[in-house]
Parts: sequence; C-alpha cells; structure tokens
Amino acid sequence: MTVRVVLPLPLDQAFTYRVPEALEREVQVGCRVLVPFGPRRLTGLVVGAGDEATDDARGRRLKAILDVLDDEPSFTDEMLRLTRWMADYYVCGWGEVARAALPSGTDIESRQRILRTEAPAGPWADHPLGGPVLRYLDAHGDATLQALRQQHPGVPLSLLRRLERDGLVRIETEQTAPRVQVKTEKHLRFAPAFQHPGAVLDLKQQLRGHRQIAVVETLAGFRAEGQPTPRQADVLTRANAAASTVRSLVDRGILEVVEREVIRTPLGDLADVPPPPARTLHPAQQAALERITAAIERGTFEAFLLHGVTGSGKTEVYIAALKAVLARGQTGIVLVPEIALTPQTVRRFRAHFGDRIAVLHSRMSLGERYDAWRHLRSGRFQVVIGPRSAVLAPLSNLGLIVVDEEHEPSYKQFDPAPRYHARDVAVMRAHMNDAVCILGSATPSLESYANARAGKYTLLAMPERVPVPGRPAALLPTVEIIDLTLERKKHRLHGAFSQTLLDAIGQRLERREQVILLQNRRGYAPVLECHECGFAPMCPDCSVTLTYHKPMRHLRCHYCGRTAPLPSTCPRCGAAEMKRLGTGTQRVEEELATHLPHARILRMDLDTTRRKDAHHAILSRFGRGEADILLGTQMVAKGLDFGRVTLVGVIDADAGMLLPDFRAEERTFQLLTQVAGRAGRAELPGEVLLQTRNPDHTALRFSRRHDYEGFVEAILPERRQFGYPPFGRLVGLEFRGPQEQAVVELAEAWTAQLATLCRPLPGVQVLGPEPAFIGRIKRQYRYHTLVKAPRHVPAADLAQALRRTRSALGAPPRGCHVGIDVDPVGLF
Repeated sequence: MTVRVVLPLPLDQAFTYRVPEALEREVQVGCRVLVPFGPRRLTGLVVGAGDEATDDARGRRLKAILDVLDDEPSFTDEMLRLTRWMADYYVCGWGEVARAALPSGTDIESRQRILRTEAPAGPWADHPLGGPVLRYLDAHGDATLQALRQQHPGVPLSLLRRLERDGLVRIETEQTAPRVQVKTEKHLRFAPAFQHPGAVLDLKQQLRGHRQIAVVETLAGFRAEGQPTPRQADVLTRANAAASTVRSLVDRGILEVVEREVIRTPLGDLADVPPPPARTLHPAQQAALERITAAIERGTFEAFLLHGVTGSGKTEVYIAALKAVLARGQTGIVLVPEIALTPQTVRRFRAHFGDRIAVLHSRMSLGERYDAWRHLRSGRFQVVIGPRSAVLAPLSNLGLIVVDEEHEPSYKQFDPAPRYHARDVAVMRAHMNDAVCILGSATPSLESYANARAGKYTLLAMPERVPVPGRPAALLPTVEIIDLTLERKKHRLHGAFSQTLLDAIGQRLERREQVILLQNRRGYAPVLECHECGFAPMCPDCSVTLTYHKPMRHLRCHYCGRTAPLPSTCPRCGAAEMKRLGTGTQRVEEELATHLPHARILRMDLDTTRRKDAHHAILSRFGRGEADILLGTQMVAKGLDFGRVTLVGVIDADAGMLLPDFRAEERTFQLLTQVAGRAGRAELPGEVLLQTRNPDHTALRFSRRHDYEGFVEAILPERRQFGYPPFGRLVGLEFRGPQEQAVVELAEAWTAQLATLCRPLPGVQVLGPEPAFIGRIKRQYRYHTLVKAPRHVPAADLAQALRRTRSALGAPPRGCHVGIDVDPVGLF
C-alpha cells in the first residue's frame, strides 16, 4: 500500500511513500504523517492513495512513512479541494497551503545541529566561508543549521559536510516534538466502594491523618454542592492539604484521579456577555436580509456585496443571516480585517450566540489556537471569528462566510506563502460548499464593485445610517478640509495641529464628548537629520531611515526591528543639532498633552499593542469613558463604534496619498471615509476635520461628500487606460537575496524566461526587473517584476507560465528567494 503526501515546501508535486503493514489501518486521506525527506523528517499530509507498487520508477524501494500523527483526518475532502485550488491559483506548494490551514506548533520535524569539535581550525581559519562559521561555533559551541544561516547567509550544507569530514564539526539530526498538546487538569472523586452515603463517616473513623480526613470531608462537601468530581487544586485549597495527601488516598483505593481537558480560551471577560435588547431592523436592513436568507434557504451559492455607509447596520444584518444559517444546522465564518476589531466583534456576536463562538487569530497562544481549531473540527463550536486565517477554519456543513470591511488590504497574506487573499478564498470556499458569502463595506474595493456591476455578485445597498433613539434621522458626519498651507500663512499652525482642530477638540472636552485622532505613522519622528551636513541615520540592514522613538530614547527600524542609541551629536560631522523631521503618533501625543494638559489620552499603535490583549484593554478603557481622546494609526479607523465620539481628526490626510502605487488614491479615500464613519454614530452629531496640503485631491474631494460612486467614476478611466484592476490581472514577482548581483541575475533570468512563455498569451506584459521601492530589507536585496494581463487571459494560463518558468530555471541560488504574488494589493 502506498500514499501520496504533500510537504510544507515550495514544490508542485506530491511524493509517494510506502505504508508499513502496522500503519495501514491508521492512515487515511487527510491525515498528517511523519515522513523521511532527504536527511530530514517532515510532517506531511496524505492527499490520496498511491498505486500498489512499492518500488519507484528506477526500481528502488520506496521510502516508508514513519508514523501517523492523527487519530482522525485533519482535513475533510472539502478542505483538500479548497487547499488544492489555492495552491493552483496562487502558484505555491499544496503542502504550504496545508501548513497554513493547521494550527502552529503541531508539526513534528527534524533539524540539524552543528557542533564544534576540539580540533584546531588549521587552514580552514582563512577560508572565506569556513573561517567565519568556525569562529561563530567557537563562540557559541553549537548552533542549528537555521541559526547558522541567519548569521552567515549562503552557507551550503556541502561546506559543513567537508568540515565534518575534516573532524572540525559534528552534524547531528534531532527530532522536534510538537510545541503544543492537549492540556488537562486533575479532578478527584471517591472510588466506587466509597460512594455510598455512609462512606464518609466510616472513612473518618478509619483514617488517622487529619489532612486525609480534611480532604475526604472537603470532597464530600463538593459532592453535596453538586460537584462530584471537582478540580484537585480546588479540593487541596479548601482542605489546606498537599498533593501527597491525595496520592496516599489514591494508593489506598479511596480516591480516584480523573484527567479532564482544559479548553484554553482568549475570551476572558468576553466569556459571558448579556443578550442585547431586541431591535427591529431598518427597512434597508430588512430588504438586504430577505435577499440573503432567500439564498440561504435555497442552499445554493450566492455572493452578496453589502454596500452600506458607515453606521448603516451591516453587523446586524450579518447576525441575522448567521441566525438563519445556524437554525438550519449549518456553521459560519466571520472575518474581520484587524485583530483589534476581534474583541468588539466577538462581544456583539457572543451576545447573540453565546458559547457557540470560537476565536482564531495570531495573538492567541499556541494552546488557545490549537484548542479552538480542534473544537471547531469536532463541531463543538459552530461559528468562528477572526482575521484572514480564519477563512481556513475546519468547519463542516458551512452555510455562511462574512467578510467585513472586504476592501481592507490586510486580508492579503504576503510572507510566507501561500500569498492568498482571504476575501477571494472566502468566495471560492462558499462556492464549493453551496454556501452564501457576504462581502460588506462602506467603501468596497473596485474589484468587488466591478464584480457586482458585472452580475457576479449581488449588490445590496444600504445608503443611510440606522436611526437611533433621540435622533430619528441619523446623518453622516459633516467633513471639513483644513488647508495647512493657509493655516501656516495665518500663523494658526502649532506643530502638527491647526488652531481649528485644537479648538474643535477643546469644545468636545468641555462637553465631555470623545475624540478619535488618526495619524498613520508611529514613532516620534520618521527622520533624524543633521542641521549642518544633512546626514540621516539609516538602518544598516534596510534601505530606510531609522525612526526616533522618544519613550525609549532610541532609533528603530520599522522593517527589521534593529535599534540604535539616539546620537547626541551628528555621527558624520559632529554637529550638536539633529533635527527631528516628520510626525509620528508619539509626537502627536506629546503635542496634545502640551496644548490640552487636562485631556486623558490613549495611544493605539503597534508600539502600545504588542502585548497580548492590549487592543482589547485600550478599547475597553475608551469605551468606559476613561479617556477623552483615542489617538492611533489606521487601526482606529476600522469598525470601531463608540457613541460618545463626536469628532474625528486626521492629522495628516496626505500620508500615503502620493505613494507610487496605482491604489494610493483608492486607499486614501477608503481610509478617510472609514475613519470619518467613527463620528456621530449615536444620538450626538459628528464632525470630521481633515488636515491636508492638497485640498483639491480627488480622494479628499469625494470623501468630504461621502460620495463613493462619484469617486469610482473619477478613477476608473485611468485604471482602464493602463490595464490595472479591475480591468486587468496582476502578478508580482519579488526576488531577494544577500548578494545584489546574484539577485539581479536571478531576476533577469526569471523575467526573460517568463516573457518568452507569455508571448502566446495576447496582451500580457512582463515588466522589469527593477529595484524595489525599498531596495533592501533585513540584509536582503530586493528586485521586482510585474506581470500585467487583460481580464480575458485565464488565470490558469498565467499560473502555468509561472510554473513552467520555475521548472525550467530550477531552484534559485542558495540564500536567494523568489516570491510569486498573484493579485497583489500593493506594488512595493
């Protein structure tokens, strides 16, 4: 018996392995198996049965699988079909997609460890690669191959084998255990012989130790309270006893220890949310829901684009649709674009669906993700909420997938592969399951809007805000543009703030209302520059300037994380003054505290939300009214709903607007419209102030009027002229490596080969290679090539050309990488 196995590698093929007789009853399609692969052991996925031959084409005995890692399949047939489609469409390995669909920490693999012997280096000391490797090992004693290559990129295994033959190192292969397991805890109960009513009294007379008697009495007390098998820890605490006392009672056959699973959950104070008061849907909401529930009742696939302005009640439509799905015994997935939105979304959904909801996101611990994944697979949970990876949750009998804020670029995975777009995977997964998919947004992506116009999606419009008590005609906030150039001429500009914005904030503080401020740049100052010679400290590993972070008094690279101390003088010319150019959230916070010393400010950016649950903690404090101003990067622009917020200020509306990316206008419009929607969501009217030096920019003019359709009509002609989405397909290729010349040669070879293979495809252009916008990140030089194709060219034809290119050119030089990004959301 043989099986076909895919491995978590960038390979287009499955490998055939022999199944030992002892494992034949254990192995099933969809199970994970441990297999040998060269000198390593890897966790692979069984995707099908092989033929009966146990020898390969050359007559060699097939390698055998080493172990079956699952009691039941990790992948259903539906998930195998979906992951296979993703591998085909996004031009990556099937095993890479399978790895992304599984919880981290469950793999068993092997790794190679390099150990230094006591032999002297001799001639190897002067070797250009061997010498540095030996010196590194002399300093550290040993290192994994991965760690060694991080310090010395490009070190080939063949070199290490030569060092091993010369007796300078030893190479050992060690197998890693899974980093996550089922968590259990001990519970206690009386043995069967001591469960009758008079047993406790008899035991008290028989036992001599007062601690043993205390444990028996305590356990009897728990039983009287309706807990016949309480946690051992609770018994010991109440009895003031030690575990050794329990062991002695177990040894005497009086008590039994029962191991029970503990479900690790990130919900915390979201575990118990009271049900909300019943609300009647607004006519536009009801009309949209009726269209959606009709498709649910038919049990056929349909994709809806729910285009509702901010505050129009899209979430209530999602909840009502999900109720209809659960009533049919089906399951649902709700995707949100940011981890920051997860607690707020969970709270609203949990109020309706209780403990039927699981959460999946990367800030959860390995154990929390593993438990959620297993119980979603088993059917204990029927709904999952999370960012893009939740689209691959192991739910069966799927009836609904919701993609909230479907326009957000965070739904696109970039590194590592698979570089999928969760919105598009959601549509395909719904199609494969005859399920319904709802794509919701106040500012839909142009691709989704074009699909709705073409009839691929059903367009549902909710053009008005839902009325609220005390304000039956809920209006969108007024939007005003502040021209910073004029403000400066009038001497009304104070650092990052115009006097107009400061006055508006002050008025809200007097009325005890709340303010949200957006500054889409973290840190204190993006650039530190010498006043005399113009020197600006750069990251030695990336082609970017270091950003000044004032609280830590250091410079930090926002791409690789490298830090450097703040220089007291210019490192180049010795000048005493280093100007701090630009404004980040830290600087805005400092200026706010200067201008409005009594304001209570919360800052929400990557620096303040690194700790687990930090997003939830900040938003909870703001929601309880413990702060007047919520200042942050783009994470404060998405989906937040606070009734006391009546003012939204955008410190620098130009940020990102002028980037050399065809989506820059679209993203600016979306961001400004979304953040504007945070104001005036309850009975108090809202106002939005946008500070800019480009008051006539297209994105600003239309966001001021909340005019999505007008904005679309204004920018579509340029998209059509240059063949950009939604009128064309794009594939981005990224080439990177530690040696620039090797990267250039790799990029040129790929681009030339791909251009040759694309010649039969009408209208396809292969552009490049060119240095990336940021030419070096983490010591890796970067070059890009862009493939543009008309919509009529099938995606499968482009994928085939890319695969044939990869096959013709083989593996890239050691240390170099090729990334294929189908449907990129950015060109950087």
